[in-house]
Amino acid sequence: MSSVRQLPLSRLGHLVPPLVDDAALVALVTMTNDLPWAAKAAWDIARIAARDGRRVALVDLCLENPALHEIVGLQATEGIVDAFEYGVSLNKAAHEVTGVFIIPAGSETANPAEVYAHARWPKLQAGFRSEGALLLALLPLSGLAQFSAAPDGVLVLAPEGVSPEFALPRDVPLLGVVRDRWLPSSPRVSPPPVTVPVAAEPRRGFRLALAALVVAAIAVGGWALLARARESALQPPPPAPAPTPPPAPTAAPKSPLPTPAHATIAKAPPPRPDTLGWTIQVAAYASLDKALAHADQLAADAGVPALVTPVPQSGNGPVWYRVLAGSYKTRAAAGTARAGLWRRGVTAEGVGDLLLAPYSYHAPAGSSLDTLRRRGLPAVRWSNGVILLGAFEAPEQAAYTQAALKRAGVRANLLPRMGTP
Repeated sequence: MSSVRQLPLSRLGHLVPPLVDDAALVALVTMTNDLPWAAKAAWDIARIAARDGRRVALVDLCLENPALHEIVGLQATEGIVDAFEYGVSLNKAAHEVTGVFIIPAGSETANPAEVYAHARWPKLQAGFRSEGALLLALLPLSGLAQFSAAPDGVLVLAPEGVSPEFALPRDVPLLGVVRDRWLPSSPRVSPPPVTVPVAAEPRRGFRLALAALVVAAIAVGGWALLARARESALQPPPPAPAPTPPPAPTAAPKSPLPTPAHATIAKAPPPRPDTLGWTIQVAAYASLDKALAHADQLAADAGVPALVTPVPQSGNGPVWYRVLAGSYKTRAAAGTARAGLWRRGVTAEGVGDLLLAPYSYHAPAGSSLDTLRRRGLPAVRWSNGVILLGAFEAPEQAAYTQAALKRAGVRANLLPRMGTP
């Protein structure tokens, strides 16, 4: 063990980056009963890895005694257990905190070994690698032995170090031992965990940012968590009810002005009961052209009309283009359609996140699809012949596309998608 790199907390900022630069999945193995200390060390490592803008996710797999959510100031919420055992979208369980995507443990589980051994971990690892992102898994030594993925490296979290006889339970690289200081200290009293105050509900922009991270594994490994970019954004809070408009006059005068050639941007009405708002996110790309090509292929080869939705990251981050297949009245109908895509081989089994995104921009009548695309707009020809641009969970999510329409000089209506024109 004398050759193992010792990583005191005070030097992590200098020592950790070169160890994880080329890694997609690093296991942070706890070797202490002081789990708040280990969670705080993992949190420090994640923030250091994300310091230069790299996308980093930290998942708490200390399932019997989770502490990460408390260290970062999050309330107990859905997490990795809910995603793997109950089908909750991982994006719904993830929270952006100071540049790191935190995925807490979530609900209690009677089968932690099944979570460690889940078949999705290798797919996640492949997705993170394809995007140059980093997944950090905080887990006990027993969890590492059962882990279905082969980590690119292991960092052992041991405040007093480990004995010379210590060995990992599997053949993976041991990158170093994170400890309190260079030399063992006298028995210490753990200070109360330092929490980072965050809002109980992360900001929407951060939710959309995760969409870019979580979709990467779909294209590479076939899970709805990551698809050449990210998964769906977190479910937004329900919009506030619109104020009741004043009663209309009994005899409204007809406008003497002629109807304009193009429709104007209108405030989106609430979805009608027959709105076909459920859809399936099958991929996301950093390139609009690639996303449109995927959508065209779905329509031509699989007979499934698809939409492309721009989702900007928070701040000045890049824009990712979601590919959304089909339009369905209920979540159950969308799930059945997704199973059909798997059965037909249109997408790999496990790919596809179900989203309620009922709003789309309807291009003006007579618009040219090619012209709209040349102007950088995500235009597709829908099954009823109408040209649609994007599909959004709420009108405010369409702000980026609305700005692009204005820059292109195109006026369009943001309306619920219907089953008939």
